[in-house]
Amino acid sequence: MKIELKRTSEDFSQKLNLKENPETLGLEAEGIIFEEPIEVELSVTKSQDQLICRGRVKTSVKMECSRCLAEYDQGLSAHLDFVVDLTGNVDEMRSEEDGYFFADPTSTFFEINALVREGIILSLPLKPLCSEDCKGLCPICGTDLNKSRCSCVKERTDPRWDQLKGLLKKKS
Repeated sequence: MKIELKRTSEDFSQKLNLKENPETLGLEAEGIIFEEPIEVELSVTKSQDQLICRGRVKTSVKMECSRCLAEYDQGLSAHLDFVVDLTGNVDEMRSEEDGYFFADPTSTFFEINALVREGIILSLPLKPLCSEDCKGLCPICGTDLNKSRCSCVKERTDPRWDQLKGLLKKKS
């Protein structure tokens, strides 16, 4: 995905709607299937020698619930907010500041694949859940507790705690 660099002195703004395949962006993760292309809606405004870019990245993925292991669909969305400096100052080509980039003075475009990829990766949930009230799997028999109940006795305790239970009974 690229933004065309207009190095004219005029102020301008444009809206970009870009689509890209997840494979092109290097988006591959275990347990995640990208079902749709990555869509980017970006507003680009030129102010003096800078392009101010704001927008949104969105897509849909198929994930595996971390509690019940069922596959489910989830929409992902991330914000893009960055500035591209067009001054061509070669001495400052690298910026320590997040979201501030210097464009190569010999290039006619600015590549945003890495920014889009980062936005999607950061929007992935750490613990994917098919629903907030997912009951998960029975730890004893493995039955999906969202679909049916099991008859397992869940009162198993760690025998290392038995001595402490005895102390509580004596004081009562």
